Amino acid sequence: MKKYRKARKMAIILASVLVMDSYTGVISPYINTYAYTEKAATVNATSLNVRSGPGTTYSVVTKLTNGASVTVIDEKNASDGALWYQIRVSGSGGQKVTGYVSKSFLRFPASYTNDADFESRLTAEGFPESYKVRLRALHAQYPKWVFRAQHTNLDWNTAVKEESLAGKTLVHTNSLSSWKSTIDGAYNWDTSTWIGYDGSSWVTASADIVKYYMDPRNFLDETNVFQFMTHTYDSSKHTADGLKTMVKGTFLSGESSGGSGGNGSTPGNTDSSGGGTVIGPGAAIGPGASVSPSTGAAQDSGSGKASLEGPQASITPKNLPVLMEYGPGASLSGPSSSNSSGTVTGSSAYVNMIMNAAAQSGVNPYVLAAMIIQEQGSSGAGKSISGKEPGYEGYYNFFNIEAYQSGSMTAVQRGLWWASQSGNYERPWNSPEKSILGGAFYYGNNYVKVGQDTFYLKKFNVQGSNLYKHQYMTNVQGAASEGAVYSKAYNSDMKQTELEFKIPVYNNMPDNPCSQPTGDGNPNNKLSGLSVEGFAMTPTFSRDTLEYNLIVDPGVSSINLYATPLSSLASVNGTGTITLSNGNNDIKVAVTAQNGSVREYVLHVVRQSNGPTYSSGVGASPGGNASSGQGSSSSGGNPSSGPGSSSGPGVSKPSGTDNAGTPGGSNVTIAPNGSANISVQTSTGVISQGPGTDIKVTEAALGSPQQTQASAAAGQSSAYAKGDINGDGKINSLDTLKLQRYLLGLETIPEKGMLSADFNGDGKVNSQDLLLLQKKILGL
Repeated sequence: MKKYRKARKMAIILASVLVMDSYTGVISPYINTYAYTEKAATVNATSLNVRSGPGTTYSVVTKLTNGASVTVIDEKNASDGALWYQIRVSGSGGQKVTGYVSKSFLRFPASYTNDADFESRLTAEGFPESYKVRLRALHAQYPKWVFRAQHTNLDWNTAVKEESLAGKTLVHTNSLSSWKSTIDGAYNWDTSTWIGYDGSSWVTASADIVKYYMDPRNFLDETNVFQFMTHTYDSSKHTADGLKTMVKGTFLSGESSGGSGGNGSTPGNTDSSGGGTVIGPGAAIGPGASVSPSTGAAQDSGSGKASLEGPQASITPKNLPVLMEYGPGASLSGPSSSNSSGTVTGSSAYVNMIMNAAAQSGVNPYVLAAMIIQEQGSSGAGKSISGKEPGYEGYYNFFNIEAYQSGSMTAVQRGLWWASQSGNYERPWNSPEKSILGGAFYYGNNYVKVGQDTFYLKKFNVQGSNLYKHQYMTNVQGAASEGAVYSKAYNSDMKQTELEFKIPVYNNMPDNPCSQPTGDGNPNNKLSGLSVEGFAMTPTFSRDTLEYNLIVDPGVSSINLYATPLSSLASVNGTGTITLSNGNNDIKVAVTAQNGSVREYVLHVVRQSNGPTYSSGVGASPGGNASSGQGSSSSGGNPSSGPGSSSGPGVSKPSGTDNAGTPGGSNVTIAPNGSANISVQTSTGVISQGPGTDIKVTEAALGSPQQTQASAAAGQSSAYAKGDINGDGKINSLDTLKLQRYLLGLETIPEKGMLSADFNGDGKVNSQDLLLLQKKILGL
């Protein structure tokens, strides 16, 4: 009976929960969320669409590349019954992005049982704790693998900065905007476009995406870890059968036709770097994504053949005098091949050519194959190996060596010209076999033998004396994508053998692996103009200057603030009629770019006795002081109309203001004296400036009895440059800033500077002098 009563009570409770749930639709979701345990995973696809819901009919939220770290927070079935995971990923700046991906394209780490010997080896190697998490998972899968720490002794932030210089590391122009840099020389703020460094298709990579691809911790999985394997040839480990497994499905699995690029493929759809069609994140094309055969669009999986091409040549920069000493296009002064006279032998099969090249050059054949696929595409569609390029028929450059844009020559033409010349490395390369053998010698001598003996070090040279230079490729994804191709050489049985990996470690690395940036949209968050109606700010507006100062009379109760964004896609907040409080007022103008990034401009306004009041024609242009956005001054529009009219809307304008806009009752006027001279009329005389001269005035003309008495006592009349407050012999915005800071109590001015600051000669240094100095500099 007791059991019956207990079961009955439980049934009533469950029924109540079901009834409540049917009415509210609230309880079950919370129960499910609470019950689901979050799990770490990595992306197992070349390019993966993250969607807003479970299924391909939902919109794409962002895109992730192979190896990206995610957290699985829930799972749901699509309308066709397929299981999808809801994931959370950290983007640049720490923002969290959530969405859904198909279950098939995530990889979960293997369960690790504590291995004391392995732990002691990790500690002996000096791996930081943040490396050990993924290395343990790899050890659980492949217990014979050996991991060596390569201590670069380089500061992490310094290394990232060096690799993020304009033109140094590139991404495809159709990548997510957060992958593209906006530093000087990388982005044109006037046109909101990125500057091309290999034709127009490749632009400078952002520091965030460089961080992601430079951080070894992001690539410690069974596929991407192969970018850390050494490139020296070992005949006992690197076999023709392994190579055949690796190149299966690519043009290298076939015979060379001596001109078609293999497998009967026809050249085409290539960019100027000689690579094939480039697909990638953020658009239909870009580096490192899978391709839909019918549409060419990025898929929700990595099942398509990855197009891993990218700019590998060194580049002639268009805008900045950046010295490009990297890429196969770099003119290397390294050692010439001592065995470059080796005889070309072997059949026409690509596998045999590559194995022969490996035996003679000492370079791992799997590495050579991965490099060729990276350069020419898995279909072999690169123009550098077609043998049909006009003017260079019959010549081949499988590794795109010395291929860089030069004058009127494209990268392909420059590379083939070099290949056609007689010289070392088996040139001229008038057959695929000679090109592969000569390229192997070139890479072995100039990279492997000087310590750049992994895909990672080939892209990011963080060893030796030539740091951050002599880098084989510019594509930020180059090392990762070549490593992914390389991993295909190792089947499941081969992966159970003893393989060794050399993994870089930096000083001062962040505690957690750097996240892959996910943001998109136009990044332009600058202003083209900022102005206050009826007043002149200090300093003169420049879109790169973020702080401005303004002193107004206590009678000014509000101001009209105008701002114009440089890009029509950006939005501005904080402008309009601003009510002023007593004392200091900090007015913040926020410019939000299409991609969500915010730039803040600040105007410091102080209400102070005898400060300037409204002056018609000053700062009256709603677009700001600088129509070009470069800081050139403007008097602001037509005084008879618009914001520059005699009574600015929302601005308190006391009566008694004279024609020059100075406060009522002042005995100072500014009158242009021809086109080259300016005269200032004071109660004690005229201060004049002629062409190329400073304003000079005697103490007697300053109108200060105290100063006059002091001068007479000294028996001399000292001359001072009016307005040259800092004493550098010039009158410019630096003097205005110094005076403004003095009036705000932030800085002191020496005695001579005070005499120069008394611009109106009334024996006082106040906001009236500041207004006159501003007008002089503005030419008003």
